[in-house]
This record gives sequence, C-alpha cells and structure tokens, in this order.
Amino acid sequence: MFAHQDGVTVASSLRLPDKDTGRPRDIECRDQGRKVGVPQIEAFAKKCEKTGIHHGIVVAAIGFTRTARTKAKALNLTCMDLAEAESFEWIGTVTIIGQFYNFTAVDARVRVVEGERKVTNPSTVYTPDGLPYTGEGIQSHIIDKLPPEVRNSTKRQTFNGQVIVLMDGFFVVDNLSQRFQVKDIIFTYVLEIEVTERPITLHHYLGENAALEIASGQITFSGGQSTVAFVKSKDGVVGYVVSTCGLNHGVKIGDLPERRLS
Repeated sequence: MFAHQDGVTVASSLRLPDKDTGRPRDIECRDQGRKVGVPQIEAFAKKCEKTGIHHGIVVAAIGFTRTARTKAKALNLTCMDLAEAESFEWIGTVTIIGQFYNFTAVDARVRVVEGERKVTNPSTVYTPDGLPYTGEGIQSHIIDKLPPEVRNSTKRQTFNGQVIVLMDGFFVVDNLSQRFQVKDIIFTYVLEIEVTERPITLHHYLGENAALEIASGQITFSGGQSTVAFVKSKDGVVGYVVSTCGLNHGVKIGDLPERRLS
C-alpha cells in the first residue's frame, strides 16, 4: 500500500529491543481476516510500551470493534482503516533553513592616541606581534555583534551597520616612521543576508550491527552550500553541519516552530 511512496520501506516484521530485557521483539504486520478487538489493541499497546514507541498506529483492513476504538483512545493509540491510512501523512514535512552572509563592503577607520603628534598618511596598522594587520577575523566579529533581529532574520535583506572594536596592543607606523598606539577601529559595513529553506531527505540504513536512521538535506545558494545531517542510532542522535559561508542553520518539522542549530 505504501511501497510506491519515496523514502518508505514496508517490512513484514520489525524487531525492536525490549526496554526491560534488551532482547529483540517483533512488531508485526498481520492479516487477521476479522475486525480488530480489545485483546489485539491491548497486546499492541504493551509492545509499544516495552519497545519505547511513544505513539502507536493500528491499521485494519476490515475495521475495528467499537470497544476496540474506545480502548485504543484510552491507550493513546490511533486506529485507521485502509482509506484513512492511504491519505495519512506518514512522514511530515521536514525542512532545513540556512542563513548566509555576504559582505559587499567593509570600511575601516583607525583611531589612535595622538597627543601632540599627528599621524601622517599613508600609515600601516600592526598587530601586537609586529605583523601588518590585514583585518583577519573582523567579519566573524561583526557577525557576533549583529542585533538579534538581524541574526534571526527569516527573509533576504541588506543591512548597513557599524561596529567599534578595541585593539589592545595594536599600533600604527606612519609615513614619518612615527609610532602610535591604536585606540580602536570603527568598521562600517554592508551585509547581504540570504535565507534559504529546503526539504530534508529521510533515509534508512541497516548497518552490520544496528540500524541507523539518517536525515540529511543540502542547501545551495549564491555563495556556496550547506549540508545538514542527523544520524540516529542506539546511542542517540548526532547532528553534523558542513557549510561554505552558511552561518546559521535551523530545522523545521511540520507546523512546529523552527529550532536553531548551534
């Protein structure tokens, strides 16, 4: 019934570990040839409890007895006939959201402690180690200082801003070889923010020793790309982000609020 759906695997029997004994237990597909009654509902609920399933769904071709539906509701189980099952969204919409930053302009104004002397240009800024300062790391610093409304932007926008950075230990040597202590540098910038949303592809992988559930998705944008992957195993869920120019990532499942990935 579901085999034609992409990403769906139909198995005649699924083995899950019992929470108490650790031994595998079967979750079966059966054709009973009659309506499902209370005993079948109670047995299935017990299996769900022992194998850690939070919500069970029972699909019956012939249907359910009235008391079985009542019992299922009390045990937090969902009962479906074939028509309902065929129209049910078994895997909800899962998307990843990527926010990407592109600096189109960054200008710097160096302020020094002058006293009675004045800087004669051209001049060069040096790091405390005596190396010419090239502005390395300033874009990351600017991003860290972005206002929350900009960092959490959900749509494409261009942001003009300014940030003042203290430069302890930095110094300037001017055209007359005079040395001045740097007070700070004022960076004025223009930042383009691109927000892209793409669906995640769900996979199921059976390894040699245990089953792994893998959810992954890729975003391609004007300046690079990001790949987000989640791997679920018996030890828990591990997330990975591999990105070029993508700074902020999030996951959205169905109508639930977006969750940011740190």
